[in-house]
Amino acid sequence: MKPASFSVGEEVAIGGRLGRFVRILDFDRYLVRFENGDTGVVASEDLDGAPVIGAAKRHFDDCSPAEIEEAYRWRDALQPLLDGAVDRGERDAFIANAAEKLGVSRATIYRRLDQWNGDPVSLLPGKRPGGRGKSRLGDVREALLAHILDKEYFNRKQRNVKEVYNDFVLPAFADAGLSPPGMVTVYRYVANADPIHAIEKRMGKRAARDAKATLMGKFPFGTAPLSCVQIDYWPYDVEVVDDVYRLPIGRPWLAMIICTHTCMPTGYVLTLDPPSASVAGAALFHSITRKEAWLREIGFEMTWPVWGTPQILMADNAKEFRGTMLRRFLSQEDRELINRPVKRPQFGAHIERFFGTLARKVKSIPGATGANLRERKTRDSAKSAGLTLHDLEIHLLSLLKEYMNTPHSSLGGLTPLQKWRSCFFEDGVQVRELPEEPNNLEQMRIELLPFKALTLQAYGVVWDLIKYDSDELVAMRHRYAGAKGKTFTVRRDPRDISKVYVWDPDNKRYLTVPYRHAEVPPMSLWELRAVRAELKAKGRRAYTELEIFDAYRERQERHARLEEAGKLTRKTQRENQRKRSQGAAIAREKAVMATADEATAAAPIARRGPAPHEPSAKAVALATFPVVEPDDDYDDLDI
Repeated sequence: MKPASFSVGEEVAIGGRLGRFVRILDFDRYLVRFENGDTGVVASEDLDGAPVIGAAKRHFDDCSPAEIEEAYRWRDALQPLLDGAVDRGERDAFIANAAEKLGVSRATIYRRLDQWNGDPVSLLPGKRPGGRGKSRLGDVREALLAHILDKEYFNRKQRNVKEVYNDFVLPAFADAGLSPPGMVTVYRYVANADPIHAIEKRMGKRAARDAKATLMGKFPFGTAPLSCVQIDYWPYDVEVVDDVYRLPIGRPWLAMIICTHTCMPTGYVLTLDPPSASVAGAALFHSITRKEAWLREIGFEMTWPVWGTPQILMADNAKEFRGTMLRRFLSQEDRELINRPVKRPQFGAHIERFFGTLARKVKSIPGATGANLRERKTRDSAKSAGLTLHDLEIHLLSLLKEYMNTPHSSLGGLTPLQKWRSCFFEDGVQVRELPEEPNNLEQMRIELLPFKALTLQAYGVVWDLIKYDSDELVAMRHRYAGAKGKTFTVRRDPRDISKVYVWDPDNKRYLTVPYRHAEVPPMSLWELRAVRAELKAKGRRAYTELEIFDAYRERQERHARLEEAGKLTRKTQRENQRKRSQGAAIAREKAVMATADEATAAAPIARRGPAPHEPSAKAVALATFPVVEPDDDYDDLDI
């Protein structure tokens, strides 16, 4: 599996032989010409690794909270200018006003503007991060291409991109003695242009005015694949059973992400955990990464060629979507989190209608609760429940597979899968660069975990009274011995708080730091909170770390005795299943990261973690039973 996206013309190694990409045939097939002139079609798993390693950029976690606040203060003050909303004649006055507001000179404003690359931290003094979001053409070639497109494409002659490329771009670059950009680059520049501006230049002001009025009443984003995705939660209208005693344990939650341009699901998480920023982070990780290894771990076969970081992540105004973690991650990736405007339902229609259709699809399966109070009064979902969480996930995947291959009227009769493919390939020719894949999945997964700014103490770092330390952290403490009071970004996975991840600014990586007391078994954040609640109920207002661990062991032993006696409560059964499901989810993520590991890309991938679950006979029956109702059943998803 390649860890980064490839482009035509780049060199790559295949089985020790050097070659060059001639054409990208599909999401996983490439035409390569070798040094001896031979050509061949290869898959991503045949490649030895990525041809290009991206330049280092300043990491968001290198910044203190004060620096991040300052970066966003500068970004907000200069936003109209950065967005190109300030006319040329008003530019000097705007900069003078911004300089007064920010308390700096006009020269400082100009210097910071030269540093701008789309990332707020690039506006901090003396930092020029570069990297993702900057053009690969260079200033001269980019200026020439922009001039040609403005003159020959954005006019009333309405030439197509191919005609402009062949008749104007290639000759102009040849006359200038410059290497021309590829047609995919030209398509990208056109696709990234403001749509209202393009319509006005090519079709006139009236057409632009009509288009703008139309956009104001409909969803105003999603003009290209992954330009905008919507995320939301849904309490699944099905009660599940635990996978040990087959007893009902309640309803799970589904966090789903959908591309608004193609109606294509890009990722999800089905979990017993309630909505939280960490669950949203897990869903976004699934959305960004390739799905092949993940599907193998689950034990389900389907074509799902979707990956890449969305340009805009749109969410509602729930607290789990208004925190710092998601916004910070997306800002570092030069992306944006937008919370839906209040009383503007069209901003969430894609995901809401998907959940509505899903609710109708699950009404007839075991454990269905019904979608409203009237239906729930007539059902005994606990009595009819028979699916485990894994069984329900197999059924969900079968519905997603059906949905991806069902024609939508808003897509011109195409299925979401066909629409997704057509955005990248037309008549066997690539027309748009494939979505970029992250180079370091492990670091990206860590960056999608909750974080806190902590100081380094003589005994390590402390979070919720739990101490963490390691040899690497000791060395880091020595390096920063003179920086009293300095805080560092520390992250943890709520599913397993037996270790934390401390950002090392010098080496630009996260240190994995375990419990200071290595003999203590792993626990989750909700288990820690349950233990602390029990101590508080006993009148213990103050307690130590060791007392927390002792109370946790007692709690585990008490549950074991109840389980042996067959007297586990429904709540305890759900807790136990939740812990097992969290472990399985972590194992899947590790399998995805292992498959994408560049060091093992050329060799057969060894399975990490437990073997895939085998779905029960009931889940297989649900997944294979024809679930298509009318052919246009999914048309109500069309926007």
